This record gives sequence, structure tokens and C-alpha cells, in this order.
Amino acid sequence: MQEIIRKEKVGVIGGTKQFKKLETKKELFQFSNEKEKIFDLFYKSQRWEVKRITGEKNKDYDCLIKKDGIWYKIEEKYRDKEWEDLIVELIQDTKTNAPGWIYYTKAQYLFYGMGDKIIYVFDIKKLKNFIDKYKNNYETKYSKKGWGNTKFIIIPMPILLDNKVGKILCKIVKGS
Repeated sequence: MQEIIRKEKVGVIGGTKQFKKLETKKELFQFSNEKEKIFDLFYKSQRWEVKRITGEKNKDYDCLIKKDGIWYKIEEKYRDKEWEDLIVELIQDTKTNAPGWIYYTKAQYLFYGMGDKIIYVFDIKKLKNFIDKYKNNYETKYSKKGWGNTKFIIIPMPILLDNKVGKILCKIVKGS
């Protein structure tokens, strides 16, 4: 992988409110279910077949999409509005040291939606490699919402795009 093209101040671009204020696991699941509908509308608009994954297999990836006759494993993440960074879970619970989704997902791609504006796509292998190589260059945060004390890394989106770790998949026009 090439060296980082753009160097920016380490930190959150856009402020310190990077997490939607969800108080319970139930609220987290409701938020996730609502956002699945947005992804499903996007898949339908692309004429991709989608199979939602439930039960134990859901820990491996969220859905399968069929594009050009090939099935792809997709991890979906969604933030309530557009931010200029990517947040990735490194440790799901610091008490048990349970790994974050980036380390246990079996997905090939991450679809990362933001508000009603944009969906990014990241090759999971490239994203893991980038994080492993550069994780000490970026800010980490902790959140006690959801599954314990969770550790996240915050990476400015322009860095990931400039280094071809991800790209814009779709700009969403509200009401389309």
C-alpha cells in the first residue's frame, strides 16, 4: 500500500458528536433496521438482488447482493448524518477484549451510509490493512452505549478516498 497522500490534523472533522445518541440496544437495533430500508432501496435502484442475513450468520455479514451474476458479502454501517470521517469499531467490549466487527466480519465490502446523502464502499481487506498499518496515526474514542465499553478509530474520509481504500458508491437525492 502506498504511503498516506494527505496528512491532516488527527481528530474528528465536524465536531465531537460523532455517535447518534442511542441509549439502549433496542434503540440501536431499531436504528439499524430503519437504515436497512435505505440500503434496500439503493440495491433495488441498481437492480441488484439482495438477501438479508439473520441469526448467527448475521455476525459474519449483513447481506448478500448479486451484481452481474456474482454474490457479494456486505457489511452495512450507517450514520445519522453526513460526516467527513469513518468510524470503525476496533474492540466491541474492552472488558472482555471482544474484537470489533472489522476483525470478525467475513464481508468482502463495507457499505457506509451517511444521512440521506451518500453511500461509500470500502474493500474490507484494504480497510483492515490500512487500519493495521496506520492505526497509531488516528484518534480513538470509547463509547459505553450498546455492547459495553467500545473502542473506535476515527479516520478522515479524504485520507481513505485519496489512498483508494474506498470510494463514493452513490450520492443519494432525497425523494428519488
